[in-house]
Amino acid sequence: MSNIVNHEPSRDILQAVRDESTRKLMRRTVARVCAVTMIVGILNFVLFLAGTFYLGGDAVNGKIENGKYYVWGYSFHDGRKDYHEVSKSVFDYSRWHVYSTIALWTLMLAAGIVYKRMPMED
Repeated sequence: MSNIVNHEPSRDILQAVRDESTRKLMRRTVARVCAVTMIVGILNFVLFLAGTFYLGGDAVNGKIENGKYYVWGYSFHDGRKDYHEVSKSVFDYSRWHVYSTIALWTLMLAAGIVYKRMPMED
C-alpha cells in the first residue's frame, strides 16, 4: 500500500486578495455609473420640462403643416393648450430632446434595477 496522498494545490492568497479587490472595484464602478445615469436623467427631464413650458409644448405631439412647424402643449404665455408655431431648428431640438428623455429614463430604470440587485460591500 502506498501512503501517497494527493493534495489539491492550495489557492494563492494573493490571487484571492486580487479577486476581492477586483470585485470591490467593479461594485464601486457600477454604483457610480448608475448614480451618474440617474443624475443626468433627472437633469435632462427638468430641462425638458422647462423647455416644454417655455416653447408651449413638444414636437412629438406637434405637427408640420404647409412648411410651418408647430409644437403642441400648454403655453404659459397665453394660458391655453394649443399648437404653437416654432422654427424648424426649435422643432428638431424639441423632438430630439423628447427622444433623449425617453431613452435616458429607460436607462435610469435599468440602472436602478442593477443598483438594487447589486450585492452590498462587506
